[in-house]
Amino acid sequence: MSIEYNELLAMLMETRPEFATELYNCTDGPDLPDYDSITVSRRTITLPDHPNPLRVCVAAAYSKDGERVIALLFDAVLQPDPAQADAWLRFMTEAQRTLSCMVAFVVLCRDAKTADWALTSTTVGDIGCYVLPVVIPSLLANA
Repeated sequence: MSIEYNELLAMLMETRPEFATELYNCTDGPDLPDYDSITVSRRTITLPDHPNPLRVCVAAAYSKDGERVIALLFDAVLQPDPAQADAWLRFMTEAQRTLSCMVAFVVLCRDAKTADWALTSTTVGDIGCYVLPVVIPSLLANA
């Protein structure tokens, strides 16, 4: 998977952080907690033994009175990719460890089949994190 979609998401969210909230609101996830600020950053990990070892995702950390209350991570998926799914757990656990808050991972998919795959291929257990696929065909169409 090319990182261009995630770089584009990062640029959009850095310019207008509420875009992260709008994308999250497209999911079936619980309501966001009260917050008064959003900080957007790009997170990267390296996956050894994969053809494209560098993975990028966008993080939007929500805070209330200076304390982080939730972090939303975003990744774009054009088709099922087990290597990409493997990266999600690493992104979530690393974000939870460094940000010390609940983490939700929003996976932008271009079709329902890929969204179903994203949901069923993620087993995160009880680590205070969850994955929420959302289909955005107009964003990722004909890629």
